[in-house]
This record gives sequence, structure tokens and C-alpha cells, in this order.
Amino acid sequence: MMRVLRLNTWKALPVIVLTVFLSACTNQLAYNTLPFWIDYYLSDYVTLTSKQQTQLDNDLEAFHQWHRATELPKLQALLVQLERDMSQPLSYSQVRAYHSYANERILASLEGLTPAIATLIRSLNDEQAAQWLAVLSENIEEAVGKANKGSLKAQQERRQEKLVERAEFWIESVGSKQSQQFFEMATYQIEMRPVFYAIRDDLMGELTLILTERNAPNLESRINDYFARLVTFQSDEHQSDITLYLARRYELLQRIDKHLSDEQRTTMRKKLASISSDISALVN
Repeated sequence: MMRVLRLNTWKALPVIVLTVFLSACTNQLAYNTLPFWIDYYLSDYVTLTSKQQTQLDNDLEAFHQWHRATELPKLQALLVQLERDMSQPLSYSQVRAYHSYANERILASLEGLTPAIATLIRSLNDEQAAQWLAVLSENIEEAVGKANKGSLKAQQERRQEKLVERAEFWIESVGSKQSQQFFEMATYQIEMRPVFYAIRDDLMGELTLILTERNAPNLESRINDYFARLVTFQSDEHQSDITLYLARRYELLQRIDKHLSDEQRTTMRKKLASISSDISALVN
């Protein structure tokens, strides 16, 4: 399955579920089996009873039908507009706006999944809730260990390779100057790790409370609030750092876009048009 977006493990299970959705949008067969893939990823975190599994299957099917009818057309419209705007270099404000638009669609999809997630969480017993948190914590620890392995230069180069790999999905090949720009981004992201890890810990604490207080009457609104903070990476304590990080990220993305060759820009526009066409077939 081709991946449009890859998310780090620390962003918690619901966003891994969304990763599957975003990946599936590039592949009609994957999207048509979306409930299976969401369930597949969930099974890595918690072992369900047959009753819970049946309920989850039904809820995921309802989510799938809603998403196909409601969210896919909006996502397609966003891709069509981006493909048009990509005919020439994007401005800084456009880069920032498209980041906001993408977050809106991600959050809308997650909120559509909230009823299924809430029903599942309410049905968990203490052992299952503990299992969910234990597996997530273990995955976080493993991911952090891998990310911090080796010298600083080695970490920067690994991060650069991942960024280049993602770019090559859209433009097929990356030039030496562009590779250096991705190294710049990788370096900055690594510098920001203490802030990212602090926010991750806060989000993990919120998720722990959600699972622990799973019978609270406002569970769905708490899950939606959690999703909002997760998608936008909100943090009262570190918001100034995140604001600065995003500003630098937008500026760097604008520079990368500005220096795309005609061939790269054409390749990316064709990719966007192809995905839009695939979504059109799914909608219709």
C-alpha cells in the first residue's frame, strides 16, 4: 500500500488509523477495504472479545460509508485546487493555508471516527485499557530509541533520507540542492525533539485519562478535543515554539517548491490529478 503520510508512533493509535485512511486514498482496493485495515492496526494494541469485535466491525462499516459520501468529495476538491495552484510556485501564505486545509480534513475524518472509538473505549475492561497503554508506551520507547540511535550526523542523515523518500513519491527524483534543503529540515526537526517529546508526553497523559475515565458522560467530546490537539499539535506551554517551528517549516517548504524544476512540478501535478481521479472513482 502506498503511503501518502507516515506518522510517528507517539501520536497514538487513532492517528495510525488515519494513516491507513490517507494511504488508502492512493489505492482504490485499499480504500474499499478500509474497515479491515483500521481493525488490523487496532488489533496490535488491544485484544477484543467477539462481542467487541462485532460491534467494532459494524461501527467501522458505518464510518466507512459516511466517509465515502461526506469526506472523500472534500478531499478530492482540495487535491484539485492544489493541482491547479501548483502550476506555479506557491506563496508563503498558500503553503500555510494548505497545511491548515489538510489539518481540517484530517480532523474531520477523525471526528467522524469518534463514535466508533468511543464505543470501543467504553467497552474496554481494565486489563484491555492497560494493554492498550502498555503497548503504546512500548512502541514509543522503541521509536525513540531508533530515532536517537548513533551520532547526531547519523540521525540527521536518516531523517533526511525519510524526507527525501516522501518527496520522491510526488516528484520521483530529488536534486542535490533539494537534498540539502531536506537536510536543513531534518536538522531543525531533530533540534525540536525536546519540545516534540514534551508535547507527546502531555498527549500520552491525556490519552491515559481518556482510557482510565472511559465511562465519563463527555467521552466523545474529550476524544474530539484530544484529536484537535493531536492534529494541530497544540500545547499551551510550548505553543510559541511550535509557532516558530511551523513558520520555519512553511518557509522551507516554500523554498523547496520554488526551486522545483518544470519536470518535477509536472510530475507532482500528475500525481495529484491521478489521486484525484482515483477518489472520483471511489465516490462514484
